[in-house]
Amino acid sequence: MGLKDDQPIEGKDLQDFTKLPRKPVLAYLQKQVLPRSPRQRPPADFPYLAMFLPTNLWKWISEYVRYRIGPIHPFPDYTHQEQDTGVYPLESDEASAAGVIRVALAGDWGTGTDEAFKIGKRIEDFRRHYAIHLGDVYFVGDPNEVKANFLGIANPRDSFTPCCWPRGLNGTFALNGNHEMYARGYAYFQLILPRLGLNGAGAPSGQKASFFCLQNEFWRIIALDTGYDSIGIPFVEEFVQPYCALPDQLLEWLRDVVFHEEDSRGIVLLSHHQYYSCFDDWFTRQAEQMAAFISRPVIWFWGHEHRLAIYEKFQAGGGIEAYGRCIGHGGMPVDLPPATRLHSQCQVEFVDHRKYVSDEDLDVGINGFAQLTFAGNELAVDYVDIDGNTIFAESWRVDGDGNVERTAADALIGSA
Repeated sequence: MGLKDDQPIEGKDLQDFTKLPRKPVLAYLQKQVLPRSPRQRPPADFPYLAMFLPTNLWKWISEYVRYRIGPIHPFPDYTHQEQDTGVYPLESDEASAAGVIRVALAGDWGTGTDEAFKIGKRIEDFRRHYAIHLGDVYFVGDPNEVKANFLGIANPRDSFTPCCWPRGLNGTFALNGNHEMYARGYAYFQLILPRLGLNGAGAPSGQKASFFCLQNEFWRIIALDTGYDSIGIPFVEEFVQPYCALPDQLLEWLRDVVFHEEDSRGIVLLSHHQYYSCFDDWFTRQAEQMAAFISRPVIWFWGHEHRLAIYEKFQAGGGIEAYGRCIGHGGMPVDLPPATRLHSQCQVEFVDHRKYVSDEDLDVGINGFAQLTFAGNELAVDYVDIDGNTIFAESWRVDGDGNVERTAADALIGSA
C-alpha cells in the first residue's frame, strides 16, 4: 500500500501547516491558502494575508457551511455487529520469532507532507503486525483530505502525491481526532474505517467503531475515542473548549465487554487527546471516566500536541495514574519545547529539543513515531525519528496482578 522505491514524492510543505490553530473556523480558513502543486525550492514565506482575499474567503465560507454545519455522524458501536465485540487478538505471525508482536504508533500524521511520507516508510521498515494512527487528518478531515492524506487516493484538484497510511501485517486501525470531527466525522467513519481493521481473506475486514481492544495473555491495548466530543456548536466552540469526554456507548462497552470481570493484564491506553501536559492544555475528563474501570497505573500514548514527550507517572484529580507518552509528531510541524513550561505539576522525563534541518528552514522539531515490541510479559518501546534513529528507549514488564514496571530506560540524545 506504500509508494514504490523509485516513485517520486511530491508532498505538501510543512510551512503550510505551521501555526495551525486548534479552532475549526481558522483551520478552514488556513486550508484555503494551500497551493495546488508543490512549492518551488527554496520555499516562499507562508502567505497568511492571502487567507483574507475575497476568493479565499468565499471558498472558506462555502466549505465551512458544507462540511461543518449540520448534524455530526452518528456514533457507531458494536451493538449490532454480528460476532464482533471490538476485542481482537494481539498476536504474531509465522515469520516472526515466537511470541514477538510489533505495533507501530504515530499521531497527527495525516498531512501528506514529505515528512509524513518518510515516517510512513519508517513504519513499513518496522515490519509491524499492527499499525495504529492516533488521529488527525488535516486540515479539516473532509473527504478529499482523507483520501489524499490518509488513504492514498489522489485529489483531482491538485498535483500532490497522495499519501497512504501503512498497513499492518495483521491489522490496521485509526483513532478519531478533533480534525476529523471538524467535518463532522463523516469522512472518518464512512471512508477511513471501512478500509481498516483486521486482515482477513486477503483484505481488511473493516474497523467497525472508533474504539477497540487488542489483547493477549499478558497485555491489553485499549483504544479510546476522545475526538467525538472535541467539537461543539459551530462558532460557539471557538470560545468554549469541549471536555473530549468518552461517549456513553464507549463507556458501556468498557463496562460490559472489556472490564466485565476481574483482569490482571497490563494496560496500554491509546487516545488522540492528552490527559496532561507540561506544555499545553489538559483533557482530564476521560481519565476520570476510566477510573470506574481501572485502579492501577497504565501506559498511555496520545497525540494532539505536536511533540515527543515522555512523562513520569502522574494522576490528575480523580483520574487514573498514567505514564504519559506524547507522540503527536508524526506529520505536522513539531513544536519545540518552550522556555517556560505551562504546568509544573507533571514532570517530563524526556522531550526532544532538536531543531529539524530541512530546505524549508522552519523553527520546528523532528518528526517520528513509536515502535512497540511485545514478547510475553515484556514490552520494549523505541521512539524513532524521521532518520530512523532511536532517540529514547524503554522496557516494561507486567506482573501477575497487572502492575506495569519499567525495567530500563535510555535517552540516546540530551533532553531539554
